[in-house]
Parts: sequence; C-alpha cells; structure tokens
Amino acid sequence: MAQRDAYFDNMKFLLIALVVIGHLIEPLSGQAAFRPLYLFIYSFHIPLFVLISGFFCKKITSSDYRIKVVGSLIVPYLIFESLYSLFDYFVMDAEQLRFSYFTPNWLMWFIFSMIIWKMLLPYAVKIRWALPISFAVAILAGYAADAQYYASISRTIVFFPFFLAGYYLDKSMIDRVRTSGFRLLSAIVLCASIFVMIKYEGRLNPEWFYGSLPYRAIDHPEWTAGVYRIAAYAAAVLIGGSVMILMTSRNLPYVSALGRYTLYAYLLHGFVAKGMIAAGFYEQIGESKAALLLIPLGVLLTAVLSSSFVRRRFRWLLEPKLKGLFKRSSPDHGAETGR
Repeated sequence: MAQRDAYFDNMKFLLIALVVIGHLIEPLSGQAAFRPLYLFIYSFHIPLFVLISGFFCKKITSSDYRIKVVGSLIVPYLIFESLYSLFDYFVMDAEQLRFSYFTPNWLMWFIFSMIIWKMLLPYAVKIRWALPISFAVAILAGYAADAQYYASISRTIVFFPFFLAGYYLDKSMIDRVRTSGFRLLSAIVLCASIFVMIKYEGRLNPEWFYGSLPYRAIDHPEWTAGVYRIAAYAAAVLIGGSVMILMTSRNLPYVSALGRYTLYAYLLHGFVAKGMIAAGFYEQIGESKAALLLIPLGVLLTAVLSSSFVRRRFRWLLEPKLKGLFKRSSPDHGAETGR
C-alpha cells in the first residue's frame, strides 16, 4: 500500500480549522479585533479547499465514480440539509419549518456545489481550454442578476475554476516550488496580506470573497465590476499559493491523522456555531478580550469533531452503508462500459 502523503492531510486540517474559526467569529466580524482575521481567512480558504477537493477527483473514469458521489455526498447532503432545517426551526426559532433542498442551508452550499462539480467534471475536462473558459464564465456570471443562492448557482460557478485547477494539479508541481526562495517569498506575501487586511479592513467587503451574489447586489452595477472578482481571484491565488508552499510534508502528531476526516468537522460544527448564537453567547461576550478565545476554541472544536470518538458515533450519518441501494452490474454490462 502506498504511503499516505501527510502534506494534504495537514493542509486539510488547517483549512477545516479556518472554516470553523471563520464561522465562530462571524457574528463578531464587524469588530476591529476580528475583521482583519475574518477577511484574511475568507480571502483564500474556500478557493484552496475547493482546489484540494478537485485534486482528489482524478479517478473520474472509474466505474464507481458516480456511485461514490451518491454515497459520500448526495445522501449526507439530504440528511444534513434536513437536520439543519429542523435545527433552525426548533432551536433557532425560524418562523416556519422549511426543507429547501435546492437552496442549501448556510454551510451546506459547499456539499451541494461539490455534487455538481463532481458530476460536471468528466464532461468539463473534455473541453479545450476548460480552465480559462471557466474563469471567464465565473467573471461574466457576476453580471447576471439572478445568479444568487438558489441551487448555490453563484458559488458553484465562481469556485468551479479552482475545482478544475485542482484536478489538473500534480503534486510534483507543488514540490517544485517549495524551495527556500519561494518559501521566503510566500512568507512575505502572507505578511503583506495581513498588513493590507489590517490597514484597509474598513474598505474591504468580504462579499467579494463569498462568491454568492451578483455584482449589482454588492452595490457595483457598473460594467467594470468584474475587475473586483478578478482581484478576489488574484488574492486567493497569491495567498492560497503561499500557504501551499509553506505547508509542511512532515507527519504531524494528531494533526495529520485528524486531517483525513474533515467532512465530520465540516458538517457537525455548524450545530455548535448556531447553538452559540441561539444561547445568546455573543451578546454576553460582547467586545471583551475573552472573545479572542474563540480562535483556539475553533481549533479544539475541529480536533474534537474529527476525532475517532466522534466518528464512531456519527459514522452512520456521514458514511451510511448503501450497498443494498445499488444494483449489481452483470459481467456483460461491465464489458460494455469498459470495466
């Protein structure tokens, strides 16, 4: 058996920890203490997570590719979309109980979009110049007033280029630029990025990093608004690329192992984040310095939700056994499909 590459496990743990931290500090993201960090996280962590996800979709020609999409994504999506709708109604005091499977609930957009990306990928890679075309389509999509939350259409289009880039990415490409010179340059880029977030936090709109709304909805109806999306892409590439160069390949105790199970932390942490809002936590903590503890709390929550203890208890929800759901392929059918 080939040895597992700790590089990607380390990267996945970092990214899911940033997702959790970002959601925990989101209610306080308007405060001076948190806004630069919030902007920095959202400037790159979603595109980089999408890229890493695309990297692990190389086997698009395998006979069970679409079956795995159903088992690992579609079924968990339906389960957790329902659970979050119930949670909103019974805990968050939503006005009515709504199961809206084509308008994903909060963080469920990523799973919904992932389903579409994976199903689209085998066809997209057959198109010549697919990557530049996908970027062009994403920039143009911002001018469409109806490209918003329904079917996660805006984010699906906006972040698909990173998923496609991940598919084309080879680990050797990363290794070639992970030299001492590029590491120094990457450290400078990250420091400069943090400086920009601190200095201009009042002028930077995080909506440009969400990719969820058309330009007009972000108060930019002018025909040159696409330049802002290009700038957001440039920031994601520069900052995300720097993080990739600086990430270690060493097997880190606990971190590398926990990075294999990011789906658990992703799908489960939303209940904690929403529960804290429902409990009035943020009103009580206000602008006190104790709020800074949300950052280590995010890391700890990520570790706990990715642990074997949690996995054993929630595997039936996130990794349901669906063997009986699919028909067995006959030998003749296997031959026809090239297996």
